[in-house]
Order: sequence, then C-alpha cells, then structure tokens
Amino acid sequence: MTKKRNIGDEITAALEDSIKHMRGQKTRAHVHKVKIPDDIDVKTIREKLRLTRQEFADCYGFSIRTLQHWEQGNRHPHGPARILLLLLQREPQIIQNILLKDKKKSRAHKHQDKAA
Repeated sequence: MTKKRNIGDEITAALEDSIKHMRGQKTRAHVHKVKIPDDIDVKTIREKLRLTRQEFADCYGFSIRTLQHWEQGNRHPHGPARILLLLLQREPQIIQNILLKDKKKSRAHKHQDKAA
C-alpha cells in the first residue's frame, strides 16, 4: 500500500527550505542561474523583424520612449524586458506565434460575448 501524500506538509517543508536558503544556510534547494547577455542590440532586433519603433513598441508592450532610449544607448533593458528581447533575438517566430495565438483567443472571446 502506498502512503498518501500530504501536500500541506510538502509545501511547509519547501517554504522552510526557502527561508533557510535565503538566510544562507545549507538546504536541498537547487539554484539555477540564467545568464542573460549584456549586449542586447535592440535596434538590430527591431530592424531584423522589419518593424518601426511604434510597431515594435505596440507588439511587445514597450513604451516608444523607452525603446528610443535603448536604441540610442542612453539606457539599457533590465529584468523581464531583457529576457523578452533575447527571445526575440533568438526565436522571434516562436514569440510571434505565442502572441498571435493569444490575440486570436481574445478575438474569439469577444465574438462569443457579442453573440450572447
């Protein structure tokens, strides 16, 4: 007979491990660090996709002013923006397909709402 899992105890143990890890204590936690390159050329990515600044900003949720600063080298992307830009640099078609799929779902929901 298999012992039944207690999810509550598992969550509690995981949280306790997390706290120990944050305090620098040895735990069972495995840390996976991802290195995002510092040299992300936003203008090259945008031009490769054949988009204007406005189109690029609209498609991927950036402010046009921020995009302008990145391209001119006055500022550099941080956090999730760097990850999105790296993915656009390496796998633009996958990102575009994901976003288009979400757009199609959103349109389908709007049409269903209107029909109801």
